[in-house]
Amino acid sequence: MNRKRDMEELVSRHIVEQTERLYRLAYSYVKNEQDAMDIVQDAAYKLLKHIDRIDSPEHIDTWVYRVTINTALDFLRKHKRTQIGLPEQEQGLPDDYSRIYVVELLQTLDEKSRAVVVLRFFEDRTLQQIADILQESLSTVKYRLYKGLGQLKQQIEQEDRHGSCL
Repeated sequence: MNRKRDMEELVSRHIVEQTERLYRLAYSYVKNEQDAMDIVQDAAYKLLKHIDRIDSPEHIDTWVYRVTINTALDFLRKHKRTQIGLPEQEQGLPDDYSRIYVVELLQTLDEKSRAVVVLRFFEDRTLQQIADILQESLSTVKYRLYKGLGQLKQQIEQEDRHGSCL
């Protein structure tokens, strides 16, 4: 019982410390502030409810990210959201169209490649950490990263040739 309580405390502390990063990760999937907050809350609930599934404190970070990603994907499947809207802006802040452009570009990637790109460049995770989070081999993660980056580059070049900007 004491081990379970210790693990709950570690996971709770990790969730609190990483809430902003988990929110950004969820937001990268759903593109809606309220939905992203709901996903983080649901993921935290699942993490604490299934605390016995974590075998050691060293795996907490990986487990937290994996559950957050899976919760976001479950949300998307449940709500069948394929269209994204403009990011909500607080009043008084200038519009940031480059952020919208990046979000739109990421939507051109398949779910798995997008997860790798977001974890690598927005969450600053190593390729090995990403492999652990997604429960994939390192070579698969590398393949998805380079495939995704290639698709993004191709999309940007295509838009540059046609002079279009999102």
